[in-house]
Amino acid sequence: MILTLSWVVWFPAMRMTNPYQQIYTAELGASTIIIGMISSVSTIVISLARIPGGYIADRYGRKKIVVLMTFAIALTFFIYAFAPSWEWIFIGAIIANASLIYQPALFALRADSVPPEKRGVSFAFMDFLANLACIPAPLIAAYLVATYELKGGMRIAYIAAALLGITAAFIRLFLKETLSERRKRGKFGKDFGAGEDFVMEYMDTLRFIFKNMFGLTLFYLLFNFGFMGISPFLSYYAVYFLGLEKEVWGYVYFLAGIFYLLSLLPIGFFVDRIGRRIVLVGIIVLTVFGVIVYGLAPKASPVTLSFVFAGLSVLMVSNASFFTSLSALEADLVPRERRGRTSAVLGLVASFSAATGQAFTGFAYENISPRFPFFVATAVLIAALGIAYFLVREPKEREL
Repeated sequence: MILTLSWVVWFPAMRMTNPYQQIYTAELGASTIIIGMISSVSTIVISLARIPGGYIADRYGRKKIVVLMTFAIALTFFIYAFAPSWEWIFIGAIIANASLIYQPALFALRADSVPPEKRGVSFAFMDFLANLACIPAPLIAAYLVATYELKGGMRIAYIAAALLGITAAFIRLFLKETLSERRKRGKFGKDFGAGEDFVMEYMDTLRFIFKNMFGLTLFYLLFNFGFMGISPFLSYYAVYFLGLEKEVWGYVYFLAGIFYLLSLLPIGFFVDRIGRRIVLVGIIVLTVFGVIVYGLAPKASPVTLSFVFAGLSVLMVSNASFFTSLSALEADLVPRERRGRTSAVLGLVASFSAATGQAFTGFAYENISPRFPFFVATAVLIAALGIAYFLVREPKEREL
């Protein structure tokens, strides 16, 4: 309840910044290669931050790190708001992603709080409530951009994200710790990084992943290279290559978000009823279709808007399905006392893969063709489909 309330408060403001984030960075002087570099480095930073974050979550508890780092990341939005050039966006992105050290704790806390047989629908319902509050966000963003121009409108959106993020951090002070006292040892932060205990626990986590989650790890690797590799460039591609007006892009993002919202609860139901793996396989097929439609959208044509809307809607729905089914499957496979560290390692794999994909997309967009990264993503996602079908399995008994 507390987590969901914090998301309902904070997400609408963050969602206002999403449609124009890359375009705002471009207006501050960044090229596609620089945008790709910012995304790639940010992804690497968050992946490295998750490693100590996972250890803290499993050794010292979930709540403290979640609350503290929520305050930290909220304050970084002020850097985005007052950035005079793209270099400041880069600095803000590094600080923000380092602050996401709390992500393994956040995942563990949410997984700990939900019964195994209701994980799909529970995760989906939490996301549904948070995203329901976000419905008007893209429209407000489009209005701000139309009224105050891109830079002025985005600065207002980022200030709102900072203030509401601080509010969300205060709300999270009321979270309850879910890690048992017997797993905690010492005070928060005491002897962290001392060496042997930290290394041994992660060696144990790697053995667990290799034995129980090898196929899922390979899937993470391929899916994140293909899908997350192109994700930061969707708005840039639509506006600067396909020729959509900035305000029109905001309206398209809003309408596609409606499809995302409507898909959340049915997806959660299917994840619990027919299984995580079957839904996961269906998601990849859907994602491949969305990437092809988006990548083949005609440039400056009467049907460009239709292609962009169809492709973006499908990608948003598949994104919702992906995180709901994968979160439920990961929670099923991983015991409570391992969740922070396992989430950190899988996040490291996913983030380095995504970072490589983002760097490749930025380079290929500028030096080969804006459409080329979408064709590569399609091929990689088809390979991910094979991995999900043949190597990913659900456990006979779900972890609590």
